[in-house]
Amino acid sequence: MSYQPLPSDEATHGARSHRKGLSSSQLLKDFRAGNTQTCPELVCSWILIVLTYLFMILTFPVTGWFVLKSVPKYERFVVFRLGRILGSKGPGMILLLPFIDRWQKVDLRSKTFIIAPFEAKCKDEAVINVGAEVQYHIWNPVLSVALVEDIDSTTAYTAQNVMRRLMHKETLAQIQEDKSKTGEQLAFEVNKKTKHWGMEVQRVDLILHSVVNRPEEDQPGFETSPPSSRLEKLPAPLRKLATQMMQNRRSPQSIHLSSHSSESEDSIQTPSVMTESEDLESDIISPDWILSKVKAFLSEDLVKQIGACYLFSVNQKDGTQNLYFLDLSRDSGKAGYGMPEGDPHVTLEVTEDTMQGLFSGDLKPFSAYMSGRIRIQGDLKLAMKLEDLIKKLNR
Repeated sequence: MSYQPLPSDEATHGARSHRKGLSSSQLLKDFRAGNTQTCPELVCSWILIVLTYLFMILTFPVTGWFVLKSVPKYERFVVFRLGRILGSKGPGMILLLPFIDRWQKVDLRSKTFIIAPFEAKCKDEAVINVGAEVQYHIWNPVLSVALVEDIDSTTAYTAQNVMRRLMHKETLAQIQEDKSKTGEQLAFEVNKKTKHWGMEVQRVDLILHSVVNRPEEDQPGFETSPPSSRLEKLPAPLRKLATQMMQNRRSPQSIHLSSHSSESEDSIQTPSVMTESEDLESDIISPDWILSKVKAFLSEDLVKQIGACYLFSVNQKDGTQNLYFLDLSRDSGKAGYGMPEGDPHVTLEVTEDTMQGLFSGDLKPFSAYMSGRIRIQGDLKLAMKLEDLIKKLNR
């Protein structure tokens, strides 16, 4: 099934919405129907509007700098007057009343966002690590503001859920053979969910990062992940045991290669030393150690700089899950175990290894997010502010 994009001409908005199944004018009528004013409210509103116009006329040389706005061709201003939606204005020069008008800018240009890699299960029981690049644009600014609080994050969340369901309906071979067809189907399904929001998904490019678990019938035909990456996923005690078993398997080879016995012993002993040093480092940079170090850096200046509350859900190496919070939104800041006193602005789900990499400076928050090692719920910009804290910790 191929997806045909909608026309971009503004004059066709009504026809476009009718083809989608519900006109934008009908949606706006329904939206405004819930905001009808009583007679006293209507009289008070008009009195305020008339007084505002008089004030603006009397002080026009000064207020002219504030009430006249120039709107580019690719933007619209969605105006709210006394808390009720008035409509969109632009492009060109527009007039906004002081004190009683509030507005929100809406960019009509095409935008692109990346869906971070996540694991999805296919129809043939294969598990893949998949992401996507989604391109969309807003064709009705009023609907995009009136019906959705944050259209970017809402669209990304919806697209990820649709991807997960669609991957479950197709086999790994089907996905690998025709990614473009799968992308068209994704765009069609996402538009069915978002058609009433005044936005349209134009293109979805499916990105297959890796095959985590291949189908049982096709096991010989797929590449497996390297042993080192599989060992890192094991808990610390099992990882040490598996490393020793791998070293024991290599030891007979050094006996047969008598001419290179000393070199073989060095090559066998070196990984064990590296493993011990890595384990020692991971024991030192534990979540509890990070928490104690962060507490020492809490200050009012840090709260002013970051101004956000974070909740960390850390998946430990032994399989348990612990909660840590970092509240940099008030007073001198606070950090500890469990939930914060207020609602967190950002929730981050990480593994213990990822958390160690972040706070040791080896891993950047944005790189970890793009590679799928961090799952973020909330404001992405606030989450990226953690990099400022990490830099201070590693000075």
